[in-house]
Amino acid sequence: MKMNWKYFYMFMILNSMICLVLFSHGPLYAEPNKDYTEVYLKNGDRISGKVIWEDDSQIKIDNNIIGIVSIKRTDVKDIVYYEESKISEAKGEKPGIWLRDISIGYDKSSGNTKNSNLTVRLYGNRKTDADEFTIKGDMFYSSADNKMDAQKWYGMVRYAYSFHKSKWYNFYKFEGDHDRFANIDYRLIPSVGIGYWFFDTPAWKAMTELGIGLEHTNFRQGSKNKNEVVLIPRVFFEKGIFDKSRITQDIILYPSLTESGEYRLHSETAFISPINKKLSLCFSFIDDYNSNPCKDTKKNDTRFISSLSYSF
Repeated sequence: MKMNWKYFYMFMILNSMICLVLFSHGPLYAEPNKDYTEVYLKNGDRISGKVIWEDDSQIKIDNNIIGIVSIKRTDVKDIVYYEESKISEAKGEKPGIWLRDISIGYDKSSGNTKNSNLTVRLYGNRKTDADEFTIKGDMFYSSADNKMDAQKWYGMVRYAYSFHKSKWYNFYKFEGDHDRFANIDYRLIPSVGIGYWFFDTPAWKAMTELGIGLEHTNFRQGSKNKNEVVLIPRVFFEKGIFDKSRITQDIILYPSLTESGEYRLHSETAFISPINKKLSLCFSFIDDYNSNPCKDTKKNDTRFISSLSYSF
């Protein structure tokens, strides 16, 4: 049973780009003069900046674009406080909050059959009022009776920029993946598009976007490499439940504009339950569907993954 080290190295190089920046969360109402604060309003808007004054009736935020804003407590849904990077302070830059996460899952069974699978997921996100940068990497490997039966890699880099202070934004994304047993040596998709945030609060997030991209697929064997133009509609939501747990749903469709009737669908449903401030238990169900797979390959590929996640 051999692992394809070429793709392993590609995976590790891509994900070494994730920066190491600490972050922290604060209570709903905290002491004034925190370095960086995000105020989520009941109407779905968000205002960020430095708290210069707050009492039982109002809070005043100094935003570097619109200046000082007074907000009534009755209009506030939630407040999140962050510590600002001292490097950013020295340069006079607005802080960017990095959120980073690594999760690892491993299952093994023995007896009449010997099965094992390994999942590694890396995620980094930096978000400000004006833009957002995201990097993501996934690796999945499994074997049955000491024979490999799954090998998948996925990497994504995405940059999004808001249209002024509106909920609309434009994005630029680059995806790459490998699926040995679906006969995909590598698949590359650069894309651009627009999106809209319906809600963006700690308790409830919902957005949709539409992109267009060029998909290049290099097959391992038996099929001619192909290029096609694809639409990329996406729907995402995240909802807080119970105490601090949350459930997420991410659906991405890749209908071909070159080959009529052909499309791929990626759906991921996840439940995340925090153990403490840094560790979380994650359960994910992933469904990948291809309407026109390669010969001897099934259309539907599903995975259920349990993993331990570490945020830093």
